[in-house]
Amino acid sequence: MDRADQLAVLSGAAADQWGLVTAAQAKELGLNAVQLLRLTEAGLLENVSRGVYFLATGAVPQHMDIKAAWLRLQPREFAWNRPLGHPDSGVVSHASACRLHELGDIPAPEVEITVPRRRTTNEPFVRLRTASLEPADITVVDGLPVTTAARTIVDLLQAKADGGHIGGVIAEAERRELIAVDELAERVRPYARKYGLKATATGRDLIDHLVAQAGESLRRQEVDRAGQEGFDAAVRLFAGYPAVASYLARSGGMIDIGRALGNLGPNAAAATTMRRVLDSDPAMRAALAKFTQPNQAVLQVLRHANADALSPSIRKAMEAAAKFQQQPVPPPAPRNSGTGSSRDDSRPEAEDTG
Repeated sequence: MDRADQLAVLSGAAADQWGLVTAAQAKELGLNAVQLLRLTEAGLLENVSRGVYFLATGAVPQHMDIKAAWLRLQPREFAWNRPLGHPDSGVVSHASACRLHELGDIPAPEVEITVPRRRTTNEPFVRLRTASLEPADITVVDGLPVTTAARTIVDLLQAKADGGHIGGVIAEAERRELIAVDELAERVRPYARKYGLKATATGRDLIDHLVAQAGESLRRQEVDRAGQEGFDAAVRLFAGYPAVASYLARSGGMIDIGRALGNLGPNAAAATTMRRVLDSDPAMRAALAKFTQPNQAVLQVLRHANADALSPSIRKAMEAAAKFQQQPVPPPAPRNSGTGSSRDDSRPEAEDTG
């Protein structure tokens, strides 16, 4: 084969291996060591790892060190012929899996690969770990078999990696919906003592502890915090307009805020102000969902949901407004239509939830 034919043969195989090919694979394709050397000297190949070459005519792949190390585990087998679970197969794991998943900033000075049986390597920056993996613990990222985010976190805990780094991985994985926190909690509970928690600590306690160490927060915590802030803002708004609060309390809750505000009658000015504020504040609108349960008066919400989180002055203002719950709901303000009728048929009645 001339040089063009040699490159064409190598390119066909390397195209499905991120531009990489091993010396053993090249031999299977009919090229010998001398030919590989000459292609390398000509700048057409680049020796990126012992026995692994990169076709310099292609784009440099991400995480080339991981891909080269994985190819070297079975140097004669092409990537598409490697079944998971083979005694010589490997799965990228631990910090290297975090790199592929793009989770956290955990240091990864070595390429870490989990293999099903004990093996050794001469590569100084490759670490082979021995473990049996379930199919459910393996996913594929960029053509490579990789431990799932959940299994990766468990492996890092077992290896006693830095808690803050693991917390960062957990927080990012949760935000990207790569893990289910409740399921992960069951798997990580046995490691709580390793990270300084009491024997009675739950897996959820460990997750919260690690995430806090990372200076991060789970999406659930962020939503709860945003909801609490919005709720407090809504309560402050109600406290500023006690007539509005008492109307909503007496009508049993905000089944339809637009409808409720539209039926405030003599309090129309306050309703307009509230509507303007709500339209500009999505967090407050979301918080008002706490008032949408049928027959859930404002006072009940305060007592059973967030009362302890409110300042005494706001709680007192809301209780003062809610105590009018049993009073009759005032009818909408009459509007002179010019026909002698005091009823505005275009205005919907307040919903009766009592």
